[in-house]
Amino acid sequence: MCEDSEFDAYEAVGYASGILFPSALVPQVYKSCKTKELDDISYGWQFVFMSGLVGSIVYGIHNDLKPIYLSSMVEFGLMSSLIIMKYCYKPEKNVAPVESVAPEP
Repeated sequence: MCEDSEFDAYEAVGYASGILFPSALVPQVYKSCKTKELDDISYGWQFVFMSGLVGSIVYGIHNDLKPIYLSSMVEFGLMSSLIIMKYCYKPEKNVAPVESVAPEP
């Protein structure tokens, strides 16, 4: 990398991508918060996605790649909010109401 120049196009692309990747999750988080319906989001997908994010964070910090680890941290926060919402908004099981039977006089 050319560190003497004031503008590094690769660094700018990295930060732009770092903004776009977490931004892609914002509409899902908003929709999930508004509708409180997260049945179509699986815990398996969330686990795999968050595992990849942890790897990106570790790799980015180790190699001092700020666009990588900063955006991954934001994505991790957004994914964590989806997991919390999925747990808190899970539908309650429909239980048939118990009818009280009064003895007939």
